[in-house]
Amino acid sequence: MSIPHQAQYKLRKFIHELKPYRARHTELISVYVPEGYDITKIIQHLMEEQGTASNIKDKTTRGNVIDALERMIRHLRLYPRTPEHGVVVFSGNISTQPGKGDIQVWSVEPPVSLNLRLYRCDQTFVLDPLEELIEIKEVYGVIAMDNREATIGLLRGHLIQVIKELTSGVPGKFKAGGQCLSSDTLVQLADGGIVPISTMHNPLVVKSFNFTHDSFSDSPVLEVWNSGEKGVVKIITTCPRLEIDASESHTFFVYEHDKVIEKRSKDLKVGDFLLMPEKINVQGKKQAISTDYYNSYFIDQKGRDILFSSRKELRLLQRELGVLTGLSQHAIYKIEQGKRSLYSHQLSALCRTLHLSFPSFLSSYCSPSDTVRLPSLLDERLAQLLGYFLGDGNAEVDRLNFSEQDEDLALYYSQEFSSFFHAHTSFRFRSSKNYYELRVQGRALLRFLQGEFPELKNALSSSIPHKIFTSEDSVVAAFVRGLFDAEGYTTKDELSIGMNNKRVIRELQMLLLRLGVISSFCFYDNKGNPYSDNPRYTLRITDRVSLIAFQHLIGFSLLRKRNGLQALIFSRSSRNNIRQILRAGSSIRKLIENYGMKITDFSKVSNFFRDGRMMGKETFSSSILSHIENPFLREKLVSYLDYQLIPVKVKSIVPTGEIVPMYDISVKQENFIANGVLVHNSQARFARLREEAANEFYKRIAEVANKEFGALGGHLKGILLGGPGITKETFLNAHHLHTDLTNKVISVQDLAYTSEFGLRELVDKSQDLLADQEMVQERAIVNKFLETLAKDSEKAAYGAADVKKALEYGAVETLLMSESFDHTDTFLELADKTGAKVFFLSEEMKEGAQIRDLGKVAAILRFGVGG
Repeated sequence: MSIPHQAQYKLRKFIHELKPYRARHTELISVYVPEGYDITKIIQHLMEEQGTASNIKDKTTRGNVIDALERMIRHLRLYPRTPEHGVVVFSGNISTQPGKGDIQVWSVEPPVSLNLRLYRCDQTFVLDPLEELIEIKEVYGVIAMDNREATIGLLRGHLIQVIKELTSGVPGKFKAGGQCLSSDTLVQLADGGIVPISTMHNPLVVKSFNFTHDSFSDSPVLEVWNSGEKGVVKIITTCPRLEIDASESHTFFVYEHDKVIEKRSKDLKVGDFLLMPEKINVQGKKQAISTDYYNSYFIDQKGRDILFSSRKELRLLQRELGVLTGLSQHAIYKIEQGKRSLYSHQLSALCRTLHLSFPSFLSSYCSPSDTVRLPSLLDERLAQLLGYFLGDGNAEVDRLNFSEQDEDLALYYSQEFSSFFHAHTSFRFRSSKNYYELRVQGRALLRFLQGEFPELKNALSSSIPHKIFTSEDSVVAAFVRGLFDAEGYTTKDELSIGMNNKRVIRELQMLLLRLGVISSFCFYDNKGNPYSDNPRYTLRITDRVSLIAFQHLIGFSLLRKRNGLQALIFSRSSRNNIRQILRAGSSIRKLIENYGMKITDFSKVSNFFRDGRMMGKETFSSSILSHIENPFLREKLVSYLDYQLIPVKVKSIVPTGEIVPMYDISVKQENFIANGVLVHNSQARFARLREEAANEFYKRIAEVANKEFGALGGHLKGILLGGPGITKETFLNAHHLHTDLTNKVISVQDLAYTSEFGLRELVDKSQDLLADQEMVQERAIVNKFLETLAKDSEKAAYGAADVKKALEYGAVETLLMSESFDHTDTFLELADKTGAKVFFLSEEMKEGAQIRDLGKVAAILRFGVGG
C-alpha cells in the first residue's frame, strides 16, 4: 500500500536526524522487528548480544555497546506487543567528544508492514530499509507471462517484489502419436499397483504430479494405444541410476535454469536433469484373502442337521443324493454321521444339490481337517513370509522349499512358518551343496499361495503380488524385509539386493519409493559366474537418508545384518548427491538477501549461491535453513526442502538399435511415473489438451492476481501486463481477471522474458506511462486548487499566513506544500488535528513550481474564513 504524505514526511525527518551520526567504532545498534514477530524474542536476543559484547577488547567500545543494548532493551520492554506494522529501534553513543558518553535511543513504527528482521552493530545506523519506504509512493501490479510460465509481482517505487512464479506444464507442439515407451515400462498406479504399460487400460488411475499445487495427485487414464514396434532410445540416469526405454519423440520433464521445461528423448543431453519423486504416498488398504484352499473339511453337528433336513425336504434318498453329487450312499451316510471329511469340491457339489450357499455353509459349519491354518487377512507377518518365499523359496506338490546358507536365518523362518501357519517344518544342512534346506509341509498352504498370490511362480517369472502393492505401508515394509532377509546384504559402501529376476528388481525399486528409500538399478552380465548364465540385477542403496529410512521402516530380522546396516549408516556422511534441492542457489541467495541477511553468513555454501553446484537436502537443512530465524523466510525455504520432486542427472542417451513394441497412454494430468521417472503422457488429443491446459493456467494466474492485487483496494494504482507473443492479449480478453482489475490494466507490452527479468523489462518499457501517472495526480490536485481560486476564491488560500489561519479554523480540506517549504512541521501538526489531506509537490514539475511561486504552500478549503 502507498504511504500517506504526512507519514512520508515524518519518516524522512526521522532519517534526516539519524543519518549524520558516526561512531569511531562499531557501536551504533540498529534493530528491525517485523510485523507479527514476538518482541520478547528480540529482547532475549539483545540480552545474548550483551553477553557477547563483554568480549570486546576495547574498554570504551565495550561499555558503549553494552550501555546501548541496555537502553534499547529497556525501551522495547515498554511495548506490550509488537506494533501492527513492526518497529525499528536505534541506540548508541552519539557524543562527538572522545571519552564522553551520550547514549541515546530512538524508535519509529513504520506506516506500512515491515517484513525485515535485522540486528546490526556498526559505525552508522542502518537506514536504507526506511529510505526505501519513503520512495514507495504508489503500488502497481505486474505480470509477465506466456503459455508456459508466468511471474506475478508488485512494483513499489523502484522495488519489484515477486509474489508468485508459476509454470503451466502446457505441452509443446510435437507430432501426435510419437510419444512411446517400451512395453515392459512399469507405471505407478494411484492404488499402489505397479504394472507394465502394455497392460494399462481405462479406467485405471495413475499417480501424476499436479504442477498447480506442486504435489502428487490421482489422474485417470483416458486412452491407451499400441503404437507398434519402434526403435529404442535407452536413457540411463545417475544418482540414482534409473533406466527407461523410449521412442526418440517421447517427452520428458527437465529441470533447467531454475525452471521445468519439456524435451524429447532425441533432444536430451548428458548432464540434463530429469525429475523423479522423492517419495510416493499411497493410501493402501487392508487386503482380505480367501481361506478356501484346505484339502478337506469336517462338518459340525448343526451343519449335518441342515444337510439331513435339506435332503428330506427334497425327498432324496442317500443313494439318490450320492448319484447327484458323485458320492456313494455309504459316503453320504458317513457324512451325516460325522464320521468322515469332504474335499472342497465334494462339499461344494453337496451344497449346490441341496440348494445351500456353499461359502456361507463353509464359513458357518465347517472346519478344516488339515493341521495347517490359513489367514483371512494379509498382515505384516504373512507379508514378510511372502517376501522371503519370493527371495529364496520354490514350490513342489505338497510343500515349500527354501535354500539358505545362513543357519540362523533358516532356523528363524522355520519357526515363523511353523508358528504362523501351524505347519510342519524341517531343515537340514546339505553339505554337498553347502546350504541349509528348509521345508514347509502342507498342500493347503501351496494351494493358498497359488490361489491368492499367483504372481509367485518360479525364480525368473515371478513378480511382486498385486495385493502387496495395494496394501498399507507397514505390510509393504514387512514384505520388503522378508525379501531382503533372503537376498539382501550390506557392504562397507552400500545396502544391496541382487536377483536374476529383472522385473522383481525394477518393481522393488519403485516399491521402495513408497517408504522414502531411493535405490539405483544395476545390471551385470554374470559371465564370470560358473554356476549360472542368467544376468544379475541389483539394487544399490547408498544415501544416508534412504539407509536410515530402511532401518526404521524395514530393517532385517537377524542381528548380524542389523549391525551391518547400522555400521554402514554410521560411516555415511550427510552430503548427498541424490536428494538435491530443486532450486537454483542464485535464486535462494536473492531471496535471503531480500530478507536482509548477508551471504557471508553462509560461507560454507558460497559456491552453491553462485550456481557452482547443486545442494543435497541434508546440507541445505544444516548449512542454510538452521540459520534462518525469520518465520516468513523459513517457511519459504522449508517449502523448497519439502518439494516432492528431485532432480536426477542423465548419464547416457543411447539408441540401442532394437525394435520393440511401444505403447502410448493419455492421462488427465498429462504426466505419470514410469520406471521411477516423471514423464509426459501421450501426444494424442494434443490440441485440445493444450487448449485446456492453457486455459487452466490462465485461471491460476488470475487467481493469484485477483487475490493479491484485489487486497490492495484503492492503493493499487494500475496493472502492467506483458509477455512474448499474443498470450497476454488472449489472457486479458478472456476476462479471467475481475472487472475492476481489468479496468486498471494501463500497459500491455511485448517482452522477451517471462521471469523476474521479464518484470524488470516490463517496468522499463512502461516508465513513460508510470511517470505520466504520477504527474496526472499532481496535475489534478493543483488544477483543482487553481480552478477553485478562479471560481470560488473564498475556498482557496495560499501563502503561509493565510493557510495557517485556515488550518487553525479547521477549514482546510486539502493542503499542498512545496518540498522546500520551511514550516512543514507546524503545518503538518495542524493538518493532523483537523484531518486535512496533505500533498507534497516536487518543484521540478510544472505544478510544483506553480505552488512554489504562490508562497510554497496552498490549500483548498471546506469553507471560507473571511479576512
